[in-house]
Amino acid sequence: MATDRDYKKEWFVQSQINYFTAFITLWLSCNSWYNFHYSLGDDRKNINKIKQDSSSQNKLFCEFKNLVNQSDTKEQKIFFANIEQLYYSLNRNRISGDRLLFPLSFEKVLPDYSRKDDASAYESIVIQNARTSTGKLRRGVSGMDLGEIVLIDDQQKVFAGIFEIIYQVRCQLVHGNLNPTEENLDTVKYCYFILYDLLKPFCG
Repeated sequence: MATDRDYKKEWFVQSQINYFTAFITLWLSCNSWYNFHYSLGDDRKNINKIKQDSSSQNKLFCEFKNLVNQSDTKEQKIFFANIEQLYYSLNRNRISGDRLLFPLSFEKVLPDYSRKDDASAYESIVIQNARTSTGKLRRGVSGMDLGEIVLIDDQQKVFAGIFEIIYQVRCQLVHGNLNPTEENLDTVKYCYFILYDLLKPFCG
């Protein structure tokens, strides 16, 4: 039946996914897992343990390694693309962390939160100038090739750095410190995608 008004814009707006809400709901799944799995008493202790634990007990890190070590699969390509997009989004937005010295970025990750007041503890997980002018990896460069950027060849440190970023974004959102702009929604969206891929194998 024909109408006298076109509602395409209104319905298009309604179709947009609220990744702020989706990310917090997803984090509750992660929170439930580590509270039961590690039972260390508070979030920070559990987060530190997750970042440091490279054993098979750490299902998040195991899935991270599984995705990184896959050979050119669809799942790996999507995972790498989401990490790259998080990298670019953080560089555009400059989101502050909880008592951190620097805005969240791949160039200033914090593997060891206990050293948050020490500027030298913040490390880069990105290999600068990893490619030649033709786009090929430079000779001797070894790392996680995401497509456009290359991360260092240390899966534990990369995982720890990215997971701390995701947790810091969660903290800023839950504590009401994250302005709900389109730019910040973009960052939250890629945190959601990355965390979803890590949780899905044992929560889905």
